[in-house]
Amino acid sequence: MLVKTAFSPFRTTAAVVTALALAFGGAGVAQADPTAVLIDVGGAGDATFAPDAFGTGGLTETKPASAPSLPNWGPTTAHPIPADIWHTSRYLESTYAVTGLTPGATYEVRLYFMDWYFKGKPGKRVFDVAVDGTKVLTDFDIIATAIARGADGTNSFGVERDFTAVVGESGTVTIDFIRGKEDQPQVNAIALVPVTP
Repeated sequence: MLVKTAFSPFRTTAAVVTALALAFGGAGVAQADPTAVLIDVGGAGDATFAPDAFGTGGLTETKPASAPSLPNWGPTTAHPIPADIWHTSRYLESTYAVTGLTPGATYEVRLYFMDWYFKGKPGKRVFDVAVDGTKVLTDFDIIATAIARGADGTNSFGVERDFTAVVGESGTVTIDFIRGKEDQPQVNAIALVPVTP
């Protein structure tokens, strides 16, 4: 399975070869399998996550080195990601319109959140999230969610929330981070992973 990452001529060549093989490989092959899209929100990416792309609105931020964090904490993170990916974010209202997806395919939308600004202070950042126009998180509080799962509040804990999206004809999934009761939304990473039947 190909993962969309930062540009590489080798990955691009492999993708072209795969596409040609699928196009000329014989009957019964309609299109390539869906690929995962991994976005380092606010960051430059790494070997697995692409640099921040598809987003509009808001501002980006990097976690101060002095701020302690437990990004891949088991009770709140089902699918761990590299620690450095957690340490950048986009805050304020923003939208990610992820294009180039396979129409009709089902993706798991994995959203990764970590709040180092209001560390240990639940109720200070409360916001909503919508996927393709449907609200999936209402009055979401990153810190309160971590504390409810047993976090002590002295570190910045990573919180993952997962949702399912079926891609429409446009090949796009849109994720809106919407201002809620308190302060502004924040997100640290986004992963759209194909769901295999």
